[in-house]
Amino acid sequence: MDDKEIVLSYKDVVLRVSDLNILKGPYYLNDQIIDFYFAYLSSSYNADANDILLVPPSTSYWLANCQDQQSLVNDFVEPLKFSSKKLILFTVNDNEDLSAAERGTHWSLLVYERSQNYFLHFDSLLGMHRYHALKLYKAVKGFMGTTGESSSKDGAETVKMKAVGSAAVPFFKEVKTPQQTNGFDCGLYVMAISEVICRWHSCARNGNDGHWLSAVEREVNAYLETKMRGEVLKLIEDLRKQ
Repeated sequence: MDDKEIVLSYKDVVLRVSDLNILKGPYYLNDQIIDFYFAYLSSSYNADANDILLVPPSTSYWLANCQDQQSLVNDFVEPLKFSSKKLILFTVNDNEDLSAAERGTHWSLLVYERSQNYFLHFDSLLGMHRYHALKLYKAVKGFMGTTGESSSKDGAETVKMKAVGSAAVPFFKEVKTPQQTNGFDCGLYVMAISEVICRWHSCARNGNDGHWLSAVEREVNAYLETKMRGEVLKLIEDLRKQ
């Protein structure tokens, strides 16, 4: 079978045989696989309220690395409607070669939560991605359209917010994250943590108490390294049959 043959077209994402070969592993996940999974989560947990935004990896990468083109950034961000979302999930990638967007060696997750007005950074290789996460945070924090005050909790490492007029700039926190046991499954952790957050937020809409931070710590662990690739492959196969 040709590596370029299309296996699945889902929403705006096209998966090819080459993408499935990467997913079968053990390989570092590419943009397309994470983009597909984000599209699936958005469709599964966002249909009614439309208050979660899962930003495609290519968009997150562009926002982090194109701040010298501010007018284009403004035009690009406007249709994403950041200010109307309760949760926004961004991927963080360490690729610094703008001519080859598909490169990189590590994924992590940056999550904006409007109720607390903060960005939480989940890194399955603790400390490896702080620089890149802060670069993305600094690029997008001014677009959240938040007001009011918020404060740091849990004693986590924090970049303090500061008032700008009547608006409060969101702050940045490194948070406790389940740690990977190999050098290539970071993308799985990004997807698994994203799924827990979306599911938990969906349940919270129905009045369930608690916070998804504790759910991430409780439900995401190294066991996903042995099972999640197969689960996503099965999901793709099931969607092909529909």
